[in-house]
Amino acid sequence: MGVAAVRNSTRDALLEAGRAIVLTDGFANLTVRKVAATARANLGSFVYHFGTRDAYVRELIESWYAPVMSRVARAIEGDAKPVERLRHAILQLIEFGSAQEEFVSRVLVAAVSGDPPARAFLRSLAGRHPRLVLRLIREAQADGSLVSAHPIQILLFIFSSVGLPRLLAGAWQGDPVFGKRLSAALIRMARDRDGTVQRLDWALRGLACGVTR
Repeated sequence: MGVAAVRNSTRDALLEAGRAIVLTDGFANLTVRKVAATARANLGSFVYHFGTRDAYVRELIESWYAPVMSRVARAIEGDAKPVERLRHAILQLIEFGSAQEEFVSRVLVAAVSGDPPARAFLRSLAGRHPRLVLRLIREAQADGSLVSAHPIQILLFIFSSVGLPRLLAGAWQGDPVFGKRLSAALIRMARDRDGTVQRLDWALRGLACGVTR
């Protein structure tokens, strides 16, 4: 194995160690020493590849987010009608959120707790996949597939229909707010992929109903 391959292998091992630590203990317990020890690398290797903890956390979050951004970007292209591409793009977000639920939760907790890289990432999101979704909303409005309203209002309606139940599911865990049986049912429904897609289709159908032909 060449020098470059060894360096890349060490870098990948450090990132993989960080993902494992975050999923187990959260960002609050992510330290340089713990990452290096988990990856079986020395501190010098960590500093060589990332410099500081904040720089490392930024790259850790970006490497986690990059695949979904790429899938959404590909989804908005093509010859299908804008509303069909809009649905496909949001499906990518649904699949990602389902597969990465724990990491999403950890990033949100870190941001609320004041972790600078996590907060910076959330502040940057408006110009990322939401911007692409807004582009598709405008295209769907232009061809008469969606109701005429402020695109951000439509974005909020779709995202709340699809994503809010999943976010609330996290709050329903622990000491049940609504009683154990109802809380369990709410969590189960919020995490049901088919149910989530159904809410997306209801939202898109409802937004199309207000179109004046």
